Amino acid sequence: MSADVLRAPSKARRVRATALGGAGVLIVLIAGFVTVNVVNTSAFGPHRPVEAYLDALVAGDADLSRTLISSGVGGDEDALLSDAVYGEAGGRLSGYEVQEVSTTDGTATVTADVVQGGLTTSIDFTLTRTGRAVLLFDEWRLDGPEPVRDISMVVAEDLQAVTVNGAEVALPSGGTGPYAGLRSVALPALPGDYVVSPPAPSTYQSYGDEQRITVSVDADSALSGVLFRAEATPAAESEAIARVTERLAACLASTEPAPGGCPNRSFMFGDPEDVRSPRWTLDREPTFVFEESYEPGVYGLRSVDAEATFSYERNTEFDRTKPPRWERAEDTQTLLISATVTVTGEELQVELD
Repeated sequence: MSADVLRAPSKARRVRATALGGAGVLIVLIAGFVTVNVVNTSAFGPHRPVEAYLDALVAGDADLSRTLISSGVGGDEDALLSDAVYGEAGGRLSGYEVQEVSTTDGTATVTADVVQGGLTTSIDFTLTRTGRAVLLFDEWRLDGPEPVRDISMVVAEDLQAVTVNGAEVALPSGGTGPYAGLRSVALPALPGDYVVSPPAPSTYQSYGDEQRITVSVDADSALSGVLFRAEATPAAESEAIARVTERLAACLASTEPAPGGCPNRSFMFGDPEDVRSPRWTLDREPTFVFEESYEPGVYGLRSVDAEATFSYERNTEFDRTKPPRWERAEDTQTLLISATVTVTGEELQVELD
């Protein structure tokens, strides 16, 4: 038997070898497909962008979180969506767990339970497939929802900035407030606690005390707002009372029965030559009420209980040939004191009405 005959495989063996070779290739393709699918589902699944986003919120990394989600917030209104503010917020998300992932064509929904303050809230995140990574694996864009809620603020028109969690925040122009001298602004905020402080008070004007706002990830929970309105300080009231009291003292030092611009007014009968020793005496000190007006920065100072007496001696002898006959005359009256107080920062103006 020749060598050529020994080397030539039979037709059956050639067919069997070809089949085995094709099966091997198929197995490799199937294994490769399964591997790609597993990696695509696990390492490149739509839950990964959600996890990265929630990790950023747990860490207080607001800047990173905003690069991971398609946000419609921007411009002057995004002051609270920064690391300087959110990184210092207490009560942020403390954890999460992905519960369900579903995909349909080029979109996906990822349901995650997030924990804030010991309470769990379920959020459905939506994503869009944008292409392939390394030609094989899916790329996903996180569309939302961004768990942002507006903190509503009503502030004095002249208030340009506040401090939030220790960082200065410029306030946008906003809209017309509910009352004169106020404006309304809304600042989006991520879940957490926010300590909002007004500027330090001046001598005569204050914007109130700091306020604490909790923004819950649960959109159905109530959210309080912030009110910073210009108010007169106790020093403004004390100074206004001191000035009115000083003015009243000058009025009562007059010997006229009705000194100009004063609340004390009386009548004096008789010829001035027949009157002597006119004087005012304060019988009861005024008790003042300091109250706001409808005009911003303008206050009223009122007193309706002070009493003063105008007294003098009048000659009742009509016969000029006889010695004068002096009789005492008195007029006791309640003093109606009213003053307008205008407060502007470090200045205080007081005018008797």
